[in-house]
Amino acid sequence: MAAVPPSYTPNTSQAPAYTAPSGGSDALPGYDGSDAPPSTFVPSQGIDEKLPNHFKVNNQYVKAHVMPSELQAHLVLLGAFHRLREQVRTFKGSSDVPMTPDDRWAVFLQRAGYRFEQWAVRMIGGEGQEEVLGDAPRVLTPNEVPPLDVTMVWQTYMLNPRTYYEDCLRKLPGLLRIGSFPLMQIAGSIDHETLLPHPASEGRVSAFTMFTGQPFDSPINTTSDETLAVFCPSCSQPNTTQWITFKGDGFAQRGYGCICEHCRFMFRREALGVRKFYEDMAKCIVNPDRFFLANTIVDYHSGTPTEPKWSQTLTYIVLGLRNAAIRPAPAEAWGQQIGWTMKAVEDYCRIGLLGKKNQQWIATPRPLNIILSAYRQPGPFSLDLASAVLRQMNFIDKMVNLGFTEQARWEEDHDTLTRCVIPDHDDKVSQGPLSDAYDKTSEAWKARFGVPYSICGCLPPDVSSGSSSSPFSFFSKKGKSKSTHEKPLENARPDLLSPSDEAADQTHPSDHHAVAIVNPGEPNAAEAQLKRVELVNRAKELGKSVEKGKADQWEEVMHKRVGGHAPSFLCPVQYGVQ
Repeated sequence: MAAVPPSYTPNTSQAPAYTAPSGGSDALPGYDGSDAPPSTFVPSQGIDEKLPNHFKVNNQYVKAHVMPSELQAHLVLLGAFHRLREQVRTFKGSSDVPMTPDDRWAVFLQRAGYRFEQWAVRMIGGEGQEEVLGDAPRVLTPNEVPPLDVTMVWQTYMLNPRTYYEDCLRKLPGLLRIGSFPLMQIAGSIDHETLLPHPASEGRVSAFTMFTGQPFDSPINTTSDETLAVFCPSCSQPNTTQWITFKGDGFAQRGYGCICEHCRFMFRREALGVRKFYEDMAKCIVNPDRFFLANTIVDYHSGTPTEPKWSQTLTYIVLGLRNAAIRPAPAEAWGQQIGWTMKAVEDYCRIGLLGKKNQQWIATPRPLNIILSAYRQPGPFSLDLASAVLRQMNFIDKMVNLGFTEQARWEEDHDTLTRCVIPDHDDKVSQGPLSDAYDKTSEAWKARFGVPYSICGCLPPDVSSGSSSSPFSFFSKKGKSKSTHEKPLENARPDLLSPSDEAADQTHPSDHHAVAIVNPGEPNAAEAQLKRVELVNRAKELGKSVEKGKADQWEEVMHKRVGGHAPSFLCPVQYGVQ
């Protein structure tokens, strides 16, 4: 890295200064296989040969950022995650606490997130270890490659690149120095045929166990005898807590609750997140030039660190440090003074933003909601990793159902992966932006390759029916007759698109990272209704073009597939909405 990343240590008197990187060299983490050790993923022979060396984008030629071989490696990894989930859900051994397959998987993900935290902080390097780690980037050593469940959480975490990047800057310096996800290295540790991990070396197993205090093998089954240490947010003393209980109040269960063995304070998961806020608050008060609240460092739009003065200003405002000299105090004291709920924290911060009086009729400003969202769960992470994995599994299921995780198909079929694109994305996006982005991608694809982007039955935007400038007009409609369907379909790019019904679903757009809103407000419901009307109008226009003989051959193919096809990016009827 060209510039020193921001460093944070609990020792406020010796904390190194925050230095904003200059230029654009501090890029978000991504996939990279260039520095992987010899035991890496071996792709199908010739799978990268059909991809052009350069692409023309905005009148400039750029190299491909993702190769089909990397997509193949990624699919191996996704297939292994899917197999792991099914192994957990279908466990047939003895378990003293009855659980449904979904409950068993939810408990497993909570434990996987905890194991990932131990690996990232204690083995790779957490907050306070910056001087030991140094500033130089490095690669993951073979003995540092984590078990499959930890890898699954790590990979999903990186699908939220801004959050991951800022968390690395603030709390996870070891991961920051590793940088890109070692895709080819980790995919190479998985058997292509069985999608099971290769047996780990003795050194790898012992290193993971020694640093994390966790067994290397993923805990497929959890019993009520298994425990962890949870520190009381009020007195900071450890409590031995069960992962699961018959009452459903274990740490990995929804109803988690604990009465501290030392101070008798009753706390839940929410209080642990609030404690994390007070810990950051205490550091910001002691040394405001070097410590900042979560979601104040990386610019939301550019994805790069802002100038320290802006992070400091926003932190000052939220904590009410602008006009008052607040004395330093430990996190426990702030909890006793303000309260142990997120509502209490929000009310306290609203005073800093809106003035001395908390004017309840004024909605909480969005920047404050973004900041506080990082403190709604315990641990150094600014998002709920277990929930993030659940969302990612929706996408993995689609890949499995399409047969994409079966590696035998890629020995002969190199074309499908050539046309795939992996975007840099947030894993929680509303339906509207996804739909608009898909329409723009369809237009750009047609302009670049001369064939439709998708022929599954999802309709592209019809800007103006019959206009040659419409992206719906794949070929000129002049001279078209109703007999076009009798002619063999003219496919200018058979290497990118097949008109066969068997290949149709492969072009269906994925909305796996869209989020259905529970009890949505009127704007969200209205957006969904407008999208439905738009799709109905597109279908009508297409039908008219076919009836009048103005439709080209590709349009006729899509017209046959519209009926009964479930469109993407269409908000479903939400919970609580009739």
